[in-house]
Amino acid sequence: MSIPCAGSLSAPRTLRSPLWRAASSAPMRVSFAGGGSDLPGIARQDGGRVVGTAIDLRARVIVEPFDRGWVRLELASRGEGRAEPRPTEGAGGAGGARVLLRRRADPPRDDLAFRLIEATLSAAGVGDGVALRVESETSPGAGLGGSASVAVAALFALRASLGEAVAPEDLAREAVAIERERLCNACGAQDQVFAAFGGLLDLAFDAGGCSGVRPLAIGCPDLVPALSAGLLLVDTEVRRVSGEVLDRMDAGSACDAKGELVAAAGEVARGFELGSLSLVLSGMRRGAAAKVRLSRAASALALSLERRLDGLGVEVLRVCGAGGGGHILVWAPAERHARILEALGPCLVRRPALGAPGVRLDGG
Repeated sequence: MSIPCAGSLSAPRTLRSPLWRAASSAPMRVSFAGGGSDLPGIARQDGGRVVGTAIDLRARVIVEPFDRGWVRLELASRGEGRAEPRPTEGAGGAGGARVLLRRRADPPRDDLAFRLIEATLSAAGVGDGVALRVESETSPGAGLGGSASVAVAALFALRASLGEAVAPEDLAREAVAIERERLCNACGAQDQVFAAFGGLLDLAFDAGGCSGVRPLAIGCPDLVPALSAGLLLVDTEVRRVSGEVLDRMDAGSACDAKGELVAAAGEVARGFELGSLSLVLSGMRRGAAAKVRLSRAASALALSLERRLDGLGVEVLRVCGAGGGGHILVWAPAERHARILEALGPCLVRRPALGAPGVRLDGG
């Protein structure tokens, strides 16, 4: 299945209003290998490949009819285990949520907190008498594809509130176009595909975007539980904008690392097919080394953590997403986790479930 990314935005000229309430959620993701080869500048050369999974951290979006002539937007993070940033000027809300109330005729809010939602409303052609609330299990910039999850969930909920059906490939395509064309963000295309489809996936990329979506072939039913049991996501508590991190990457280093990124993804996929945990981990280590070659600066926090955990039996350690902060993936056999967690101290550590379902309508 191909999901082209270019020239895909076509919002209706007349601003529409939701017909009824709709709630949806979409998963975040962890790539095992190949992340970075989905970037346009890299994938257009010889193609890219990413092998990874949707995880059970989700972004939830609720769309409801609201007073005609008005737009109400609300952003709330939950499950962080620490206080949220204070609301920006002109926005407010209870419990740390950021709320924006504007008239239909007012220009869309352009600050970082609301740009993605404003762009998603515009892409869906909804902009009158609408209330939209975003609830996320992480704050933005966590390196787990949260922005894509929000965009996919918001598009799905907005379409559902209008009585429109939309296929996963169309959701992924529209979400990529929102980030690249409307927000001018130098992003890849894997996050949106994982959010829309869910599951454990083997993705191919070319100059046009995602050129293939295939569920991973899994040769042994015990492999995924064994892989999941050893996986830890360590929150660095550093939040960044992935596009800014990617903009600082050296083009030559990216080209040099591309072959290894794709080869690592192939090794991981082969490990899943054979039911071999050791081969999967070998591919993940290969991918981690390629990530360092892609940008040593973006991997600095991971390299520091690697030194901190030296001698504790960690078998894989690498940045998630673009790096520069967010989360760090750590894999070690479960019996070694106690010592690792002790060494990590007060860090927030997540143990994600793998193969989470893609975007869906939620009750409540």
